[in-house]
Amino acid sequence: MTAVDLAYDDVGAGPVVVLIHGHPFNRGMWAPQLGPLSERFRVIAPDLRGYGDSPVTAGTVTMAQLAADVAHLLDARQAGTAALVGLSMGGLVVMELAAAQPRRWWALGFVATTAQQVTAAEKADRLAKARTAEEQGMRPLAGEMAARLFGPSPGDALTGQIMTMMLATNPKGAAAALRGRAERPDYRPMLASLDTPALVCVGNHDSFSTAAVTEELTGCLREPRLVVLEGAGHLPNLERPGEFNQHLLGFLEGTQPQPQ
Repeated sequence: MTAVDLAYDDVGAGPVVVLIHGHPFNRGMWAPQLGPLSERFRVIAPDLRGYGDSPVTAGTVTMAQLAADVAHLLDARQAGTAALVGLSMGGLVVMELAAAQPRRWWALGFVATTAQQVTAAEKADRLAKARTAEEQGMRPLAGEMAARLFGPSPGDALTGQIMTMMLATNPKGAAAALRGRAERPDYRPMLASLDTPALVCVGNHDSFSTAAVTEELTGCLREPRLVVLEGAGHLPNLERPGEFNQHLLGFLEGTQPQPQ
């Protein structure tokens, strides 16, 4: 499958940091990070294929294809090396990019994501959700996700913003990525082979990326920096943006490549 040209934000100057959103969101979920990060880095935040303002491909779009689109964007923007930060499904895209070009990336950030193998039950669930999205639109999936996304007190403004974002997602694009996610490989051996600095960030109320899921991910990485944000669910960058930005900036500043 040929790479597509993605919609994106490209702000700031300095070493490149790429922010990769999760499902079923778009690059707008990184709004609280763009300003603070762009004061010290060049930040590129794409809409993945099928999401936001990027082109939609029906059928099945694998995580590797989503990653190839991001690599294509970075090549077009002349971003030779970068730090990658991905949330949930975006973390899987980061893993695919790391597998394809391990020496290209100077740091990896895994936010509310997993390295667990796909089970038969998960595969069936994702394929069923893909059918639901195509047949009924995004509302059933968005309603189910919204009930599990947040910590105890996210606030009406945030929950409303995220519901609007999910409902705006193209159902065919969401379904294609769900099918692709059901086919994802076992990333654990690849992660164990990396020596790239890695940050793992989760909320302590995340019902998707639970403590067990996070423990498995960190166990695959050589020397991960683990950050657990109190009171946050599956979107710690939005529920605790100040703390999240502080930890992410500290990690990136400590690992960024030095000028030659």
